[in-house]
Amino acid sequence: MKKPVRLELNNSGSWKLLGRFDAADDDQVALVLDAAEDLVRTLHNSEDPKRCPTLRVTIDDALCEVLLRWKLDLGWRDVKTGDPL
Repeated sequence: MKKPVRLELNNSGSWKLLGRFDAADDDQVALVLDAAEDLVRTLHNSEDPKRCPTLRVTIDDALCEVLLRWKLDLGWRDVKTGDPL
């Protein structure tokens, strides 16, 4: 992988690794982010939005810098700019 990143989910106060993928592969990024969002929306099943799990993408290294965050009401956002993807 050229730019290894981690997809993580938080549903109870701690982040859990869902998988790793290559951020340099635009097609794979789109597939992973769309699938992760679809999965959380489906599992959440229109319950209280405050209790919906959140997602993030971090660099896969010792620092684990956060690049992207996903929330039910906002969708995917760039952490540095706050801009939607």
